[in-house]
Amino acid sequence: MVKIDVAKSVNFNELIYSKESEVVSMRILNQPNSYVSLFSLAKNEEITAEAMLGNRYYYCFNGNGEIFIENSKKSISNGDFLEILSNHNYSIEASDNLKLIEIGEKIGDDGMENQTLKMLESAVAFNLAEIVDYQEGKIISKNLAAKNNLVITVMSFWKGESLDPHKAPGDALVTVLDGEGKYYVDGKPFIVKKGESAVLPANIPHAVEAVENFKMMLVLIKE
Repeated sequence: MVKIDVAKSVNFNELIYSKESEVVSMRILNQPNSYVSLFSLAKNEEITAEAMLGNRYYYCFNGNGEIFIENSKKSISNGDFLEILSNHNYSIEASDNLKLIEIGEKIGDDGMENQTLKMLESAVAFNLAEIVDYQEGKIISKNLAAKNNLVITVMSFWKGESLDPHKAPGDALVTVLDGEGKYYVDGKPFIVKKGESAVLPANIPHAVEAVENFKMMLVLIKE
């Protein structure tokens, strides 16, 4: 299930916002075992402590806040990414207007084997755009998570590089972290710039072209 327009750029800051004393959430991609949601927390508001059965991954696209995990406190700010393991009590508090992409597993199945980068330490926030460099004439990708039903990848493209048309087995959310890229869905082009996102629908041919050096996060929710 997709709850936003597909194959076009969208600014999540314009899609979700919270007024004073509000916490607003919106699920934008949904599959039986995983999902993607947006959260907006007004200053000093919080998501109260809970422990989920599956892992949670958060990307901050506006503001800053604190995430309390068990007995530790972690800061998260615009551009940061953080993983929270299943069955860990955590809460989130906004220092100012905080907006997050939440990528979640609905179940904590041992069969959902996780293959992650060695540098991806659980419950440590880091700047997502900085984990891949640019290399002339190359496309570089690094998986943050690779599971049966969920893949999170960060990619960098040198200007002029491209991915040929291909189909994905699930809906894909792309968020541009730096520069801008040209995407094609079923042959129709559109531009996604830094800070914008787009959904590439499942089983429809899509391609990517770097009109300049750019980086993106790809979240694939498999059917």
